[in-house]
Amino acid sequence: MNKRKIIRFTDGMGRPLFDLPDGEFLLLEYGNGDRACVLCSYFSEEQVKLDGRCVDIRQFAADMERSGIAYGPMR
Repeated sequence: MNKRKIIRFTDGMGRPLFDLPDGEFLLLEYGNGDRACVLCSYFSEEQVKLDGRCVDIRQFAADMERSGIAYGPMR
């Protein structure tokens, strides 16, 4: 049996926020009301691929906080 990996999103300080299964979508909500969805793929404990681009999870969180972009699992 092949288990899906879990992506553990944190804030910029590394505090846990939520988990997202590999291959699910992340919702981005911009301050102007725009929304976007990005495909998340597990890369490592510290990194995730967002629409194919590898990013550090904590750096992503810090960038989102600085830009005022909220993010979370699709509901």
